[in-house]
Amino acid sequence: MRKYQLFLSAFFLVAAIGYAQELKCSISINADQLSGTNKQVFSTLEKALTDFVNNKQWTSKVFKTQERIECGMTLIINSQNNGNFTGTLQVNAVRPVYGSSYKSPIFNYKDNAIAFEYVEYEPLIYNPNAYESNLVSLITYYIYMILAIDSDTFALQGGEPFYQQALNIANLAQQGNYEGWEAKRNSLNRFTLVDQILSTAHKEYRQIMYAYHRDGFDRFAEDEKKAKNAVLENILLFNNLYGRSRNSYLFRFFFDAKADEIVEVFKEGPTVNTADLKRLLRRVSAPNNAKWEKIK
Repeated sequence: MRKYQLFLSAFFLVAAIGYAQELKCSISINADQLSGTNKQVFSTLEKALTDFVNNKQWTSKVFKTQERIECGMTLIINSQNNGNFTGTLQVNAVRPVYGSSYKSPIFNYKDNAIAFEYVEYEPLIYNPNAYESNLVSLITYYIYMILAIDSDTFALQGGEPFYQQALNIANLAQQGNYEGWEAKRNSLNRFTLVDQILSTAHKEYRQIMYAYHRDGFDRFAEDEKKAKNAVLENILLFNNLYGRSRNSYLFRFFFDAKADEIVEVFKEGPTVNTADLKRLLRRVSAPNNAKWEKIK
């Protein structure tokens, strides 16, 4: 009997580990800008969102507990009118690097067009085939973007089904008439971001996201100079995208996450020829020119 009990315990432990949820997401809500309001609703919402994001299985992929994607969402509330809220949302995610304790930033994005309705204790329900609320659409959109970007760094085009789900959420959410979902040209919003990533006109972005991590960062432990050259060569692929679409929002999206990391890679360690790299970086990410000066 004891052996049987031990077997069952081991079985359920393996099952729990094998099918752990995908995300390890820290969620915080800051309502310090508001005065004279009941702040309890924000504590309730913070807990509801934390449970919603972390306790649901979002894909059919098997994740071990230690493989959960580390990410964060910080919601800053700027205004409240009864059950209507506006604010900003900062979303971040990191990816582990093979053979080291370093975690590479893959997502660093601030959404300034956050607006939603929420009544305290109302359930958060996600229906992939219908629009439920703008709050649910916002959070699930970023969940699938995190899943997509992370998957793209481990397998070429690996995030495709998750990008498609994010696009589906963006399309459905347009019926809510909230800002940020519109299919507008020359406007960086949630729809434009996922649309550009999926576009074949911007194919280099996903190729770079894969090879930059797998051929570059995941090889640093075995051959630092070879890994640095791989990172350099993959960033240079942005030359092709710049030639076709120099105003692509994906330059900003990529370098908002990667600028500091790139500087750290190339300011020390084995020497590689960075002349072409610095010329490219100055063109495609001019706001970071002060950082690029640190590259040796």
